[in-house]
Amino acid sequence: MKPYWKPYGGPGFDLLEKCEKTIAAHRMLEHGQTVCVALSGGPDSTCLLDVLARLGEKLDLTLIIAHADHQLSDETAEVAARISSAAAQQGYEVHLARAPDLEGPNLHARARDFRYEFFEIVSEREGADRIATGHTLDDRVETTIARLIHGSGTSGLAGVPPVHGRRVRPLIDIRRSETRAYCTEVGLDFFDDPANSSRRFERSAIRQDIVTAIESRWGDGAIRAMGRSSELLRQDAEALSHLAETIYADLGVDAGTGVRFPREGLSALPRAFRRRLLELAVGRVRDRGGGIEAAVEAMEERSSRREVRFSVASGIEISIVGDDVLVSKLD
Repeated sequence: MKPYWKPYGGPGFDLLEKCEKTIAAHRMLEHGQTVCVALSGGPDSTCLLDVLARLGEKLDLTLIIAHADHQLSDETAEVAARISSAAAQQGYEVHLARAPDLEGPNLHARARDFRYEFFEIVSEREGADRIATGHTLDDRVETTIARLIHGSGTSGLAGVPPVHGRRVRPLIDIRRSETRAYCTEVGLDFFDDPANSSRRFERSAIRQDIVTAIESRWGDGAIRAMGRSSELLRQDAEALSHLAETIYADLGVDAGTGVRFPREGLSALPRAFRRRLLELAVGRVRDRGGGIEAAVEAMEERSSRREVRFSVASGIEISIVGDDVLVSKLD
């Protein structure tokens, strides 16, 4: 059963129009697609669902709802039940998952991993083409600040991208205050998660202590300018990644247990490309020990031919031996 489509126009139209432009600019959605909407019950995701329902008439979208209950407070079970009941009454197909005990180190990251895994499972099972999440411009700016604090590179500083695989963020150009105002204007009920104001989470502390201070001093325009900077960083990072992949195909040689590069060819590249080629060879692991950066630094010593080795992560090693740089998986 298709949900009741609200008419295009009317209350909240300005925000609706902004979202439509964002969706078109980043080619987020195509006509006739099925979209899994991640609905937490907060103002952002509540706004997202209503926006997609209204635009869905034009795009012939089929929406299904996925809600992840992290069970981090006494209210979450009630919220999950209320969301499921209200959405089902509107004709939506609703999928609900309750997380196991997530308490412990890095709670925020484990909660995020749990819900994204759930969204992917629902999408695979139901044949959804896209997963829509309620990330806003504020989320993007907060992520950029957090990654700056931790010393991230260009790709990380880009923050939350508008599109990542099948995930799309139609609200990425919208402020969090705008989604709340939209819900009020349209008459949508939402739930304020107390975890969002808890300083035990890094993002919440950044929101309250840093973003609020910036906006108080320089105004809304400063936050929007930071969002534009994040987008420019994303575009630069994508361009550099594309060039790095082209160079990687020319320089990298399959060495059986890993990838081999000619040291002279790698050393002749700008430092940013050397780092990116080694990252491509290493794969998606977190180099907490700085092995990649140390290897890049070692290649600056052009006159040295001593053998050096650097541990990265997950049993991966970068070795500089004679005329070669080898990235290999140790037994």
